[in-house]
Amino acid sequence: MKSNSTQIIFYFCFEGFSRLKDINNHIRETVSWLAKFGYEVHFFNPNIVKPSFSSKVHIHLIPVINYPFLRWATFEFLSFFILTWNALKRRPTHLYFRETSSFAPLLVSKLCHIPLTIEVNGWVLEELRQIGYSRWKLAYIRLNQRLNFVHCNRIIPVTEGLKNLIVTNYPVKSVKIIPIANGTNPEVFRPMPKSEALAKTGLPNTPTVGFIGSCYHYHGVQYLIKAAPLVLQKMPQVRFVVAGDGAQLEAWKTLSRELKVNEAFTFTGKVPFSLAPYYINSFDICVAPWDTALVPKDGQSPMKFFDYLACGKPVIASPVSSVVKLINKFRCGITCDVKNSEVFAELIIELLSNPKIRESLGKIAREVVTANFTWEITSRKIEQVLKRIR
Repeated sequence: MKSNSTQIIFYFCFEGFSRLKDINNHIRETVSWLAKFGYEVHFFNPNIVKPSFSSKVHIHLIPVINYPFLRWATFEFLSFFILTWNALKRRPTHLYFRETSSFAPLLVSKLCHIPLTIEVNGWVLEELRQIGYSRWKLAYIRLNQRLNFVHCNRIIPVTEGLKNLIVTNYPVKSVKIIPIANGTNPEVFRPMPKSEALAKTGLPNTPTVGFIGSCYHYHGVQYLIKAAPLVLQKMPQVRFVVAGDGAQLEAWKTLSRELKVNEAFTFTGKVPFSLAPYYINSFDICVAPWDTALVPKDGQSPMKFFDYLACGKPVIASPVSSVVKLINKFRCGITCDVKNSEVFAELIIELLSNPKIRESLGKIAREVVTANFTWEITSRKIEQVLKRIR
């Protein structure tokens, strides 16, 4: 086997095509760590975004016509030729594909005899169905998934549940699927005094329940809003913060007005990544209230959950399979049926009323993350998968 310094990884993804205007932090961290480990990493992405990394990475931006259908078509066409040209020129040892709907990596893998590893971060078919993709688009994506999953060398889903979904829906042997959980950067997401965080965010110094992330229906913030009147009846000083942007934001604002709790809510809009740790540390309780009817319970490994834990915050979350397993194993948070407003509100009130419990949960949370779920640990596991491919 070649040493890391002589191994070349082509990392291929689609960031910037949808709501994202920058590369996902999972991508940034994984690519940066693989480069730190000594690999020569080449990053291929549409020229819609210009990424930056903390390590030396060779960036290849693929031209696209930034118009709905043409954007995808030009990227698919040009990425095949650009990947092939670079593969023949540089002879990479690994092709790593963050799964989306593309045939280019598989074609290049077979044409140039390069092992292909596919990373799966969610059950894309269900997520796209929920946001209104047409049947023919979903059929195309299903065909794409089938061919990619069947013919690649390894699949790295972020949960055991995703592994089960892949095996159930496609003729793929479970032995080639190796789950590796998401992670966080504990140096960026770290506990800090609330006063330090508030100085950055400008939020009031009151008991605060917070959510940070994209504002889409399946993130379930509507259930926090529905629980808020019950919380405010007993603790009128509590404030709620929703930090993020997305298609559901205006609907959530409207719901808060309809329930007459809008005065207790702060909707920040889009938050720069650099401020995310400060917002989390401004919260006394963090919530992750996914709507499990809209997103498969087994298909989630949310990064915000690990970021919450890294900041040493108590978390109330929906019973998503991967989260339940982690909480049951380490006792680092609480799960509940967030659709039951009374139960959700009672948990919030109980935690806000017991600083010692919050402190204990937060301490365990931080220890769990630093020992098990940093991006360095996650990237080392990915490296081991790549090394075992023959």
